[in-house]
Amino acid sequence: MRKIGSLPSGQQAKQFEDYLLTTGVEIKVEQSVDQWSIWVFDEDQIEHAKQELQEFSANPDAEKFQGAARKADAIRESKIKKAADTARKQVNVRDTWNQPFTSRCPVTSMLIGVSVVVFLLMQSNEFNSEIRQELSISSFQVSGNMIRYSPYLLDIREGEVWRLVTPIFLHFSILHILFNCMMCYQLGGAIEFNRGSVKLALLVLLTAIPSNVAQFYWSGPSFGGLSGVVYGMFGYMWMKSQFDPQSSFFIPPNMVVILIGWFFLCMTGVMGPVANMAHAGGLGMGMLLGVGTTFLKQARKST
Repeated sequence: MRKIGSLPSGQQAKQFEDYLLTTGVEIKVEQSVDQWSIWVFDEDQIEHAKQELQEFSANPDAEKFQGAARKADAIRESKIKKAADTARKQVNVRDTWNQPFTSRCPVTSMLIGVSVVVFLLMQSNEFNSEIRQELSISSFQVSGNMIRYSPYLLDIREGEVWRLVTPIFLHFSILHILFNCMMCYQLGGAIEFNRGSVKLALLVLLTAIPSNVAQFYWSGPSFGGLSGVVYGMFGYMWMKSQFDPQSSFFIPPNMVVILIGWFFLCMTGVMGPVANMAHAGGLGMGMLLGVGTTFLKQARKST
């Protein structure tokens, strides 16, 4: 903060302060004996403020200095409102983080909870076959090493539309479900906390459906897992962190290396039968949503 001069009366000092505020310059006025000192906060605005002060001192009744009080009051009210909104959001964030994870992130918790319950039920021979039939994208019959099914998704066409999504809850090994639930907790929790439960639910649907359909037409109905959705979450956050700095999302470089590396490693077949098309479909859809929503946001700002 630096003093740039003074004015002979408080009325003039207030008039000059109001005018400068409308030009984006904030000053502080201090009374000392028979004059009012003018202090500028921002060093980069010193020269501009000095020039304006010289003009004002020479002719305070000039047209450019008149009528600034109303505009300045509106600017001050806007700043007060913005500060209050910021303070309220900060309190809400603090209160939210004091809540259990299930309350902060109900959709993420549901994805993990349902997956775990389904996995536990599938450990029983009594329920395994029935659950797989009900939650798979298409019903099928097993005959030895052969699986028979209709390639036309007849169950879905007959009204069982949940099958487009429910394969994400099927997991076939402890490592499978642990990895998917861990990544869902990290990625889904971050998205839900920053974007809300409704937007996360939409993201899940928009990545689950194309990834499940892609995997079905690639290898049939014998697949499952949250990994397509997890890759969708990753793709969305990755693109947001790259193209939308204000999104608050950050993907550590090591996570990018691990998930992209795992993606290509699974495609080699070294890891056994893996739903590679579900991974690809989820990743591609997530990236598309991340880039698309970012450019839509920028387009709205520019209009």
